[in-house]
Amino acid sequence: MEKQSLYQLLCAAMIVDGQKDPREMAIINEVKRLTGMTAADLEASRKLTEPAMASCLRNMEVFKKMYVGKFIAQIVLADGVVTDIEEKFFFYLHDKLGLPNID
Repeated sequence: MEKQSLYQLLCAAMIVDGQKDPREMAIINEVKRLTGMTAADLEASRKLTEPAMASCLRNMEVFKKMYVGKFIAQIVLADGVVTDIEEKFFFYLHDKLGLPNID
């Protein structure tokens, strides 16, 4: 369920500013490739509820959470413009999922 939750989270990060940028989609496609997501995984991700996804991501190992934060940041930065809503969304997810601070 981790891969499916991550995929849905990244899709939400991509559209939070109201736009789908090809550079953001390229990052999502790379994450799908890196995690070995299948068509069945993508279909299963659409059936997850927000509380189930949040719980899954919140309970990940810290090492995995570091990558979740990295992937979200890549999506937010991909189009070269960080909007206020993207920044708020990132910090909301940081708090809600208990993402670690990385120096």
